[in-house]
Amino acid sequence: MLYYASYIHLTFVKIHPFQEGNGRSARILEKWVLIEKFGEKSTAIQLEKHDYLNHQDYYRNLKKLGVDYEFLDYNKAFEFLMMTAKGLLSQQ
Repeated sequence: MLYYASYIHLTFVKIHPFQEGNGRSARILEKWVLIEKFGEKSTAIQLEKHDYLNHQDYYRNLKKLGVDYEFLDYNKAFEFLMMTAKGLLSQQ
């Protein structure tokens, strides 16, 4: 389930539907998926803080996929997707 939550985050950010707030919206979607699967206790998980503290890795991993949505290479998404797992592990 962590994979799907992180993948939704990644896909939404790369679609970039808004002028502002795409990252915030993507993090809310990611959190929503986790809450749906694991319940209210998921609200205590601070993935947003982990992304903030590791923002250079966050943006570097996003850029690995490419810039233009039509030409994104999701085969290069592994490191971005692992950020969710690392965020959970950093809170233990």
